[in-house]
Amino acid sequence: MTTTEIITSLISLLAVLVSFIALRRSRQNHAQLLELEKVHADLSRRQIDEIDERKREALKAKLTVHLEKADTDYRFIITNQGQSTASNIYFGIEQGNEHNPLVGGDFEQKTPFPALAPNASYHLLAHIPIDIRQLTYEVSVRWNNPDGTQDREIHSVAR
Repeated sequence: MTTTEIITSLISLLAVLVSFIALRRSRQNHAQLLELEKVHADLSRRQIDEIDERKREALKAKLTVHLEKADTDYRFIITNQGQSTASNIYFGIEQGNEHNPLVGGDFEQKTPFPALAPNASYHLLAHIPIDIRQLTYEVSVRWNNPDGTQDREIHSVAR
């Protein structure tokens, strides 16, 4: 073998080695790119789920309750702070309260309350005698949302 053939062979081997290294790095980069694409797809799926959840929550009502003193008696104020109308609203005093402060005729007349638009309120009369020491009441509110779901929340209401 002549010197020229040896040099040509060495150059060819060097070219094959460089090609092999380039191919190996290309495969590593490709594997990393596939992993990043999987992470990106998973993140996109989670973002879409979060957006869908926000849209579903926007279609629901959000009712809150507080107790307000009105002259000598009190009123339970039920307010819709959600973005949708609540319907068939039921209000109740939970078990474990010292007494039921709801005024009978008013309660029967307003339960179930037919519909409550966003940012609207209604009230139920309450009578709390002086000898009652209870400072907070556990109350529940149940309602239907426009999307057909029903929600129920328990609130702790202070006087």
